[in-house]
Amino acid sequence: MHEVVVAVLGECKNLRSSVSRVAIACIGTLTQNMKSKMDAELDKLCNILINKAGDVSNAFIREDASEALDKVVKHASASKALQAIIAAGSKSKNNTIRASCAGFVGTLVSRVGTSTLLAATDQLAKLVPQLIAFCRDANPQVRMHGKQTLVGLSQDPNFDKQMKKSVTDSEYRAVKEILEDIGKKGGIDSLDSTSTSLASALSRNGSVRKAVQRKLPDNVQLDLDEIRADLTAAGWERRIGGLKRFLEMSLSATKAVASDTKLFEAFIGRLNDINSKVSLDGLDTYLATLPVLCRMYSTETHLKAVLNQLVLALMSHLSSKSEEHRTTAQKCLRETIKQIDPASLSPAIAAATRKANIKQKPFMLSIFNRLNFNLYPTKPKQVEVVALPILWECLKAGLADSEMKKAVTEFAKGLEQLMGERALLDQASMELDPQRKKLLESLIR
Repeated sequence: MHEVVVAVLGECKNLRSSVSRVAIACIGTLTQNMKSKMDAELDKLCNILINKAGDVSNAFIREDASEALDKVVKHASASKALQAIIAAGSKSKNNTIRASCAGFVGTLVSRVGTSTLLAATDQLAKLVPQLIAFCRDANPQVRMHGKQTLVGLSQDPNFDKQMKKSVTDSEYRAVKEILEDIGKKGGIDSLDSTSTSLASALSRNGSVRKAVQRKLPDNVQLDLDEIRADLTAAGWERRIGGLKRFLEMSLSATKAVASDTKLFEAFIGRLNDINSKVSLDGLDTYLATLPVLCRMYSTETHLKAVLNQLVLALMSHLSSKSEEHRTTAQKCLRETIKQIDPASLSPAIAAATRKANIKQKPFMLSIFNRLNFNLYPTKPKQVEVVALPILWECLKAGLADSEMKKAVTEFAKGLEQLMGERALLDQASMELDPQRKKLLESLIR
């Protein structure tokens, strides 16, 4: 078992997101089925999963990791999982990870049972300082989870007696002060229990979910679920049917479609479907839905988070052997930078450009250059922070390819036009060696 778990955990770190996601799901399923037999692996397992759950670069991996952690919390030995979760996430500088950790701790305390936990002096002595830290955290979601857990413990009749046995005087006073403060503010009802469920503190955008999510009418949700099933079906003809239904639903119920992240995941998967007919149909569907969904990509937090995957899916066709796929993907990317808010889109375009191969990069640099001109009047600093590192990387990699040299020249001249030659070269002096700085000067003059 140990060798299998080590191998799967290694794949959780795989740079290919598709491999990483399958490995993360596998860990969750392993824990669900093997239960306490996974206890020996919990420290490594929780450390990897909780960091993946705070990964800012991939929205889908975040949700997969959160779901896997949920299975760990529900099916592994509660006391062992409690220790592992606290060790993995309580000291993180990432607000999302700490909020998730605090939420899972609350769930595990409920699983162990307050009477059992209070009777375990050693475990209580380790838990209470952490709950105090949660209650004093700068993040309100972390504080809420910490206070809910502490209030739950305090309702046991043996709470005072066991606390005096297990914790220091200063910790006991701190707990009493926190509980008194909660009492003054209205007791447990003052804590927002309708907010994030204790077992799922993470959202796709890497932040804590909003307190109340509007529930769609049952018939609308059923339609969305059916479309998602069609989009992920084994038969290619059914997937094309799913794309048609996705288009119809996007035009008639835009907000409902925009609220379903899993549906968008299925749709993005069709943009680079293994079947060329499906992928081309997916690109056409994207163009048809973009005018009604473009604002949602800019304002809906969970859709902002999928922009990375969306741009990568579109970019994958730039090196296609099919001219129709190449030209359609180019049109998709041009329309994307015209219609989606440039401030939201810029990081995704930069990330994709960085990952692009030699055939894809010239067009991506051209698109990025246009985006910079759209963004610079309102967010000049963002352009400098996001675009300049791409220019330095291109110059350091060399310009042997004529298409690349032309694209990098255009990109450099664009930044020089926006920033001014002196400002650009001043930045270059700090990032490039003299030889590459001379190369930059030759490109922009």
